[in-house]
Amino acid sequence: MITMKDLLKISILSKRWGEVWALRRNLHFDTLNVFGDSDSSIIERLVNLDNERDEFAKRVDQFVKSFSGRVIDSFLVKFCLNGDQSTIIDRWIRFAIERGAERIDLLFGGVLYGYSHLRNCYKFPLDLLLEINTLTLKHLRLQRCLIFHPTNYDFSPLKNLRFLSLSKVKVDEILLESLLSNCRLLEELQLDACQFEASMPMIISSSLINLKIIYPHNRRMVEVELTLVDCLKLTSLEYDGYGLNTMSINTPAMKCIDFTISYEDYLDIFAFSKFPQLEIMSIDMSSTVITSLKITQSLKYLKQFNLSLLWDGNISKEADYSLLWILNILQVSPLLHRLSIMLTNPKFLKNQKDIRDIEDIEAFSHDKVKVIELGGCVGNWFEIEFVINILKYVPKLEQMVLNPGWKEHGTLDWVSETVSFQSARQRISEKLQGEKVVGREKIVLV
Repeated sequence: MITMKDLLKISILSKRWGEVWALRRNLHFDTLNVFGDSDSSIIERLVNLDNERDEFAKRVDQFVKSFSGRVIDSFLVKFCLNGDQSTIIDRWIRFAIERGAERIDLLFGGVLYGYSHLRNCYKFPLDLLLEINTLTLKHLRLQRCLIFHPTNYDFSPLKNLRFLSLSKVKVDEILLESLLSNCRLLEELQLDACQFEASMPMIISSSLINLKIIYPHNRRMVEVELTLVDCLKLTSLEYDGYGLNTMSINTPAMKCIDFTISYEDYLDIFAFSKFPQLEIMSIDMSSTVITSLKITQSLKYLKQFNLSLLWDGNISKEADYSLLWILNILQVSPLLHRLSIMLTNPKFLKNQKDIRDIEDIEAFSHDKVKVIELGGCVGNWFEIEFVINILKYVPKLEQMVLNPGWKEHGTLDWVSETVSFQSARQRISEKLQGEKVVGREKIVLV
């Protein structure tokens, strides 16, 4: 791969190369294409990080100054830069906007380190945007920087913004509320580990469609609660934080929700009672939060339910632990066609219980579910019990997929351990052989 350093030299020495490179519409600068690094050299750069920041900025700046193209679509920088490079970064922003960039991504966490305190961070210059024509800017993603109020609270440079993502950004809650009220075309907002002055801003927008909020906190690193979401067009919400039981929410168009809970009441109070129109629900919670549940609210539009259960050590002490409460989800969701359950970091319990003959389950039949997936299934008694009852009450099921591996919440990658999971598959097969199972042919053991 030609690094940016080599490409710059080629462009300077060859007019033709410079003209060809000027046709490039997407300019992306990261450790790999600026330094051409291997994993070992990245570690070496971490030791001399201050010097490497200056060298990275110098190389990118040289390229920007020599770039003769008049139009670009996107401009991305991914490296752990800070406030010491402010003048240069400001120049890059001006360069990108003047060439009509629709997307600007400034990711200053980079690949060399993860989260760090927001000291000496780059200050994103909202006032600078007032000096140039920003009508083309539709996508803005910022990581590890500071944002301050523009002069006279003028957010007009961002009026055409459709997408805004702030990650590990320090921002005043009043500023964010003002931005939402002035950006009338904003459709997607992502706030990941952002630091607010004292409290979480109220999310009020007439245009937002997708909202994602993860670990909001104040300057003391204490999590703050989301108290109000008033977005008439919002269809998708992902939230990992406090305040679910007290949140005021007005989202009549909501179709998809993804959240984390730590108390059983939250599931009924927050999810089932406030979002009866939901079509897709994804939940991440501790395995021991719920051992029984009785849902009265009908989820008549729910089509997909994804449940991630974090394995809790207390399960081994819980004689009556059960997954059968999930059957209640089926009972109140007549249109549900896909159910995915992930037991993350599962363990096989040495002192196994007997599979129980459950008599207190209200008889029902679900005819829409075609595929049910149980990840993290390692042959525990309550897993086999769940499988037997699913096959009993879902007669038109096409596949019951059992997998010792699992997917972490929010990811697509499977976690698997070849040796231990092979023994888990054998246990599952043996236990199912020893039980009377209706619909055994529908079981797919991965």
